[in-house]
Amino acid sequence: MNRQVSEAVEVIAYFHNLHLEILRFKWKDDVFNVTKINSQWRIPAQNSYEYHFTVTCDKQNIACELAFHMSDFKWELVQYDCYN
Repeated sequence: MNRQVSEAVEVIAYFHNLHLEILRFKWKDDVFNVTKINSQWRIPAQNSYEYHFTVTCDKQNIACELAFHMSDFKWELVQYDCYN
């Protein structure tokens, strides 16, 4: 992905069978519907973890990396890229 952003986003997600399902997120004034979670990993951060997810949003033709910060329970759009 080649567009670094690192901006706060609002995310709607839920747990299903101990797995996080991301439905959609809002960045600026746009809502992005998540079609698929492609990968996920965690990174140690101070006394906690950051959980990262790569997702695709087919309707908007973008792939994104989202991060959830356990220390403050906030979401971040790390980077994205458009595809056709």
